[in-house]
Amino acid sequence: MAQTLRSLAALGAIAALALTACTGSNDAETDIQRQGEAVPEELASYYDQQIEWQPCEDQVDYQCASVEVPMDYANPADASIDIHLTRAQGTADEQPMLFNPGGPGSSGIDFVQESLSHMLSADLAANISAIGFDPRGVGVSEPVRCVTGEEFDESREESLDSTTPEGWQASIEETQELGQQCIERSGEIVEFVDTASAAKDMDVIRAALDEPKLDYFGLSYGTKLGATYAELFPDNVGKFVLDSVLAPSAETFEVTKAQSAGFEQSLHEWAAWCADSSECNVGQPGDPDSVLTAVTDFIAQVEDEPLTYPNGRSQPVSDLFFGIVMPLYSRDSWDLLATAFEQGIDGNFETSDYQPLFLVFADAYHGRDASGEYTNNTDAFQAINCLDYSGTEKTFEQAAAEAEELAEHAPIFGPHMSYSSGCNGWPFEPAEPVGEITAEGSDPIIVTSLTSDPATPLHFSHELAEQLDNSIHITVEGEGHGAYSPENECIVDAIDGYILNDELPEDGLVCQ
Repeated sequence: MAQTLRSLAALGAIAALALTACTGSNDAETDIQRQGEAVPEELASYYDQQIEWQPCEDQVDYQCASVEVPMDYANPADASIDIHLTRAQGTADEQPMLFNPGGPGSSGIDFVQESLSHMLSADLAANISAIGFDPRGVGVSEPVRCVTGEEFDESREESLDSTTPEGWQASIEETQELGQQCIERSGEIVEFVDTASAAKDMDVIRAALDEPKLDYFGLSYGTKLGATYAELFPDNVGKFVLDSVLAPSAETFEVTKAQSAGFEQSLHEWAAWCADSSECNVGQPGDPDSVLTAVTDFIAQVEDEPLTYPNGRSQPVSDLFFGIVMPLYSRDSWDLLATAFEQGIDGNFETSDYQPLFLVFADAYHGRDASGEYTNNTDAFQAINCLDYSGTEKTFEQAAAEAEELAEHAPIFGPHMSYSSGCNGWPFEPAEPVGEITAEGSDPIIVTSLTSDPATPLHFSHELAEQLDNSIHITVEGEGHGAYSPENECIVDAIDGYILNDELPEDGLVCQ
């Protein structure tokens, strides 16, 4: 039975409200001058804000603030929302740099407060003021909420077969119901969480920071958000780093196909490691094929009968795949993936020294905490992507043809990433596309990726670098998701040198 991994496919193409960028108008009747830059008159009050930083309530070492932005940039006087930000108190006086960790749906506030210090070199962390923000619809910035924790738990335990016309129609109806729940529980914001609107919010943040240009570091989906900003506001681009690129021009199926192949490749690389490692007891030592056979046999068993756990929860194969995907994002988690497979194949969770790891990984992927509550990342993911994509609706016949191609392209992951109805039945039409991303006239933009990235393959970063008017491409040899690492002196020298000292790295640089 093929299962839907709707949240796994990071839906791709840039789409948005096609509005005049705040730097682009020369109409004296509609523009005013704010510190030398042209701003549409209807946005003047937003651009005239000043950020008022205050100590965060629950993080004594951080400051928090918010900026007010229009809910709908086409009608900015109708309603406004608040975009929330954070920064470390100790580096508050350094050069500000905005960060987005991806998703879409991941909290930039949580990222900066909880994870960023482990990601940056000590020199970079000490000499910039890293600012995290929750984009519209995410975290605490007018969040999109569609399901309760209990409802999400129940949906994860369902096994919906969408490989038949009847099942396909049922999945569309499920999406329709989800969309209505989002509207009922979140209100008007569901219609206005597209990436281009979030990029416009970033320019309001730049103005509120009183910066002529925006410095920005985007990871994964954050590269799409950053590239969109660069296209809308090329003159306002400062030091930009786009790491692990989600190609803005990629269509839904192209992303799904690339990711299914990427995770398949990573699983094969893990199997080769497992066969040669004393830390892994899956399959026969020295025989990667036997490792993969053990894995696929286990997956087939879960396909027939979901895993059941002592805590009363169960995990069908559709949710199991999130548990497999999560540790494939980083080579550092390969030993835990080995333990998860050993634990699952043995099936004795009562006596295991570990919590059920596939469930733990899947919970982490979905943002579930120990109390059973979820972050809103999955709800936001759905809402943002359904506005960002044009042409997302497909027929059952199209889905069946794509399923054949995916199964041929990635025999393990492909069948389980097929037959996703995606945004069929979503209550709002996609936003109007921004168009090709070139960012003509911008300052240099660094684009970088790992050679073996399961979620954002290397060719996506090459595609974006070729499209951009002024880009520098850096390749890092290795596996995982996220090219910049404080442990890699080459990439640190290149990126830190640009951000801190304005030293341009060599285009085409390859870091080992």
